Amino acid sequence: MEITDILAGNSASITSSLRKVLYPLLGLYVLSATPAYAQQPYRQADEGTDMGLFSPVDKPNTPVGVAKGIHPGRVAWAYDPKAAAWDGKTGLYSDPDNNSQTRVNDMMEGAIIALTNQSSIAPAWDELFKALNAKKGKGDTGYKKGEKIAIKINLNDNGGTNIIDATPQSVLALIHQLVDIMGVPQECITVYDAQRRGISAVYNYVEPIYPGVSYQNWGGFVPNAVEYSQEITNELSKSIARAAYEADYMINMALLKRHSQPTDKWKDSAGQTGITATGKNQFGSLANCSALHYSIRDWSNARGMGTYNSIVDLMSNKYFGGNTLVYIVDGMYVNPKHNGKAVKFTRAPFNDGWTSSFFASNDQVAIESVVLDFINSELPLAANADNFLHEAAMIGNPPSKTNYVGKDQVSLGVHEHWNNPDDRQYSRNLGSGYGIELFRVPLDSNRGAIESFYADRLAVDDNGKITLAWNTSNGETVLLNGKPVEKSGKMTLPVKNTTRFDLQVKNGDSVVAAQPIVVRKFKKVKNYPAKAASLQGTFSADKEGWIALSGERTKERNAATWKISAPATGDYFLCATYKGSDPVPAIIYINGKKVTENFGFLATTGNKTGKFYFPIHLEKGESTLELEIQGRRSNRLQGISILTEVK
Repeated sequence: MEITDILAGNSASITSSLRKVLYPLLGLYVLSATPAYAQQPYRQADEGTDMGLFSPVDKPNTPVGVAKGIHPGRVAWAYDPKAAAWDGKTGLYSDPDNNSQTRVNDMMEGAIIALTNQSSIAPAWDELFKALNAKKGKGDTGYKKGEKIAIKINLNDNGGTNIIDATPQSVLALIHQLVDIMGVPQECITVYDAQRRGISAVYNYVEPIYPGVSYQNWGGFVPNAVEYSQEITNELSKSIARAAYEADYMINMALLKRHSQPTDKWKDSAGQTGITATGKNQFGSLANCSALHYSIRDWSNARGMGTYNSIVDLMSNKYFGGNTLVYIVDGMYVNPKHNGKAVKFTRAPFNDGWTSSFFASNDQVAIESVVLDFINSELPLAANADNFLHEAAMIGNPPSKTNYVGKDQVSLGVHEHWNNPDDRQYSRNLGSGYGIELFRVPLDSNRGAIESFYADRLAVDDNGKITLAWNTSNGETVLLNGKPVEKSGKMTLPVKNTTRFDLQVKNGDSVVAAQPIVVRKFKKVKNYPAKAASLQGTFSADKEGWIALSGERTKERNAATWKISAPATGDYFLCATYKGSDPVPAIIYINGKKVTENFGFLATTGNKTGKFYFPIHLEKGESTLELEIQGRRSNRLQGISILTEVK
């Protein structure tokens, strides 16, 4: 690090010990715990340096901090190797034929129940609601109709490719429990990642069944909702998504994800920190998270163990850690890097398979510690990866001696490393301490299940037909909309109006597995080919009339504009027909008014085309519709259509 960097304020990474040495040499004085130079992160200070490799400074089974939760320190782990059934090659990992929805439902249910004193899912959720409300001083009160729930998921890569983001089946399982079991009104739920716009895989799969839920509409940002203990002065980093600010309950649903692949020549694209689980997941609730990056590089030569980490401030914040109903980690597929594709784990019980797991806890430090141990057992982590966990576990008197904003909470949870990566025993498992308990959720391997149930498309235009396909196991009878069918099969049929198909697996009179699909029926109002659009920026048309961005940089807006018309004022659907492997979401404007920032696409393979449907409202007569795509690349677009739904 150059002296000129420090004088220019180009580093927020100087530890207190370095300040004591350097400041006198520079003729400066330490006036406060938050020095004037500590502004935004500057990646140049770490450019080209060695990230090192993680090796815990604490011995196994030596917990620090105070365990939290109904069962203190408990982290529930549900594993079912048949839930994640993707072959790693065909389609997208998120496709419905690559995952068993009912097995995901069972894992989610088992993990939630395991956190409570209950034996069934409805009382379990009720106990969780009451526990959080008691913590917030609201007494022994469960969920009340009308209260808002924010579900923060991880969509770091816009959720439309084989780079691992939130699994649609996981999101559906959670919303199913909240809506169908707990009676939460759909309009009271927001699913979001405010640092990204894309949500196409989740939206395509979940929205037809739960159309009243708000997807990626987080309502803008509320300023001054986060106070940082030091370093972070960027005003946008203090602003959080309105959905989080107004929520009565937060559900933090993260991924089993390594953030950085360690390298001895770091650059920004390598990632910033060790893991991205529930702590860093809340970066996606901020209006700006890049200003925090420097503060989480615990591997940096200028930081290390016993230094400030801004994740701790988020964990202690009243809108995040203070309002979280449950911490969930979607471990269906492990992401080996912030923008990585799924990798398999070699150790038992995975045995060179997908992790196909869920983790849940009411102790945010404990679940982070477990995630870190699981990832570190298979993938090397950058040095000092657990620094933020030591800080959080002892926030009242942390190793860094930082005067954290949340210091009065004394401890945010318990941190500990397991005894070894094969036995995976923590101190409560061993009966040797008051740290973490890794609780393996019991799942009957012979239970009835729907291994897959899907339609070849979830919407049809005019006189189209669909093909339903299903595969079940361990059931005596299988019913499709109440009528007996084979245990595995296919069926092609016309769709006359929007229809819900319910597949049930029964043993005797008991339904042991059930899954719905909703297929929408549309009638075309008018098609608008891409070649008829007025193009701006780097949009250009090929010889077939498809349009896409050229890949070049431009200061202009990339927009395609059509004049469209509606026969009457009312609700319609906008459909885009596309293909390609760059599913960057579009922004839609109608008559200059922004309608959505997440008009999404999925990646397609081969010569297949895809369609994306989104509800819009149109006034009678002519309107101007703009489709804007930011960046340099996009899928190829054949055209758009205006449709009405046939209910």
